[in-house]
Amino acid sequence: MKKILWVLFLSLGVGWLSQVPLQAGEKQGTNHTDQEIEAISSQLKNATAPASDQTKSIGPFKYSANQAGLQKLLPDISLIGNFAGAYFSTDPTGATGVDPAKTGFNLQEIELALQSVIDPYLRADVMLAFSEDTVELEEGYFTTLAFPKGFQMRGGKFRLPFGRQNQKHTENWDFADNALMNKYVLGPDGLKELGVEVSYLIPLPFFLQLQGTFSNGDGDASFGGTRKQDFLYQGRLSTSFDVLENSSILFGTSAAFGFNNTGLGNQTQVFGGDVLFKWKPKAYRSLVWQSEYLFRSFEDGSSRQKDGGLYSYVDYQFLKRWHAGMRYDQTGLPSYLIAKEYRVTPALTFNPTEFTRLRVQYEYDKVASLDPIHSAFLQLEFSMGPHGGHPF
Repeated sequence: MKKILWVLFLSLGVGWLSQVPLQAGEKQGTNHTDQEIEAISSQLKNATAPASDQTKSIGPFKYSANQAGLQKLLPDISLIGNFAGAYFSTDPTGATGVDPAKTGFNLQEIELALQSVIDPYLRADVMLAFSEDTVELEEGYFTTLAFPKGFQMRGGKFRLPFGRQNQKHTENWDFADNALMNKYVLGPDGLKELGVEVSYLIPLPFFLQLQGTFSNGDGDASFGGTRKQDFLYQGRLSTSFDVLENSSILFGTSAAFGFNNTGLGNQTQVFGGDVLFKWKPKAYRSLVWQSEYLFRSFEDGSSRQKDGGLYSYVDYQFLKRWHAGMRYDQTGLPSYLIAKEYRVTPALTFNPTEFTRLRVQYEYDKVASLDPIHSAFLQLEFSMGPHGGHPF
């Protein structure tokens, strides 16, 4: 735990330095021309020279108000924390990922992000996830910036573009916990793999994107084959267009093919379809409807079994800082590995500012013939520093 605190302390210190205001006329995170690269090289040579311009102070400590020298090369650094107080009539069992896991206080996740354009050809994004006991690499990947028009490639560890929910980080969820079917089929922490992705934005009058990934297939919720050739192959096709002047809709379909850990050569296939509708007639009035269905075909050696499920939710912004949401989850459509279960989740979210969020949520969860489970969450989220955008 001491090591985790030291990493946080040092990272925040570097992040503070990176937020020193830019000099007039400078832009952060842009591609550099040859002349700009030469200018940066010249500045690096003089990085150790004492600052002679304006200085500011915090108590007895003084620092330069101009971003100079090595500070110009620091990435954007941000930190986002999610905490939740929770009550369960019966505490959850098994892996819960970042979902609240017990009655009492829960540290869901603290995410430290380092993001920067490296040069005219690459950018890099690294996200570290801190829990109470561990630190892990949430994502760490490069993205190309200079491929032929329409093409892009990224490589490293990243969330696979399977459906809508799997691509989102915790701070972008519209509820305090994950959807049931995503947790059961793609894993408590989502389907994150080490591999490469190639995407192509097809040149049409409307948005149409094709994505394909080739990865190790280590996620053991549905995959995790033990042979060295047990890779995971995944693809997604998505399209979106404007329905009316103030609304848009996105459709997507995803598929993943790999091997599971029930025996040598046993295969798993997962298919999904999703829809996202957004309506925003006014600056502080909006409606989001998102639904997703997942279907899994699982081979366990003796036979091939099938299961599936869905979630659907609505999030309505009715005032500048207020959102109300309702989600419905259903598993066992059909049923094999996953018991028949349904869950109803209302939530109310208050955003005091763009840097903080407070959410209260209730859940009614019913598994087969068992007694229902009642739960309630009070979640607090805060963010520090700049944080890059996530997929639409």
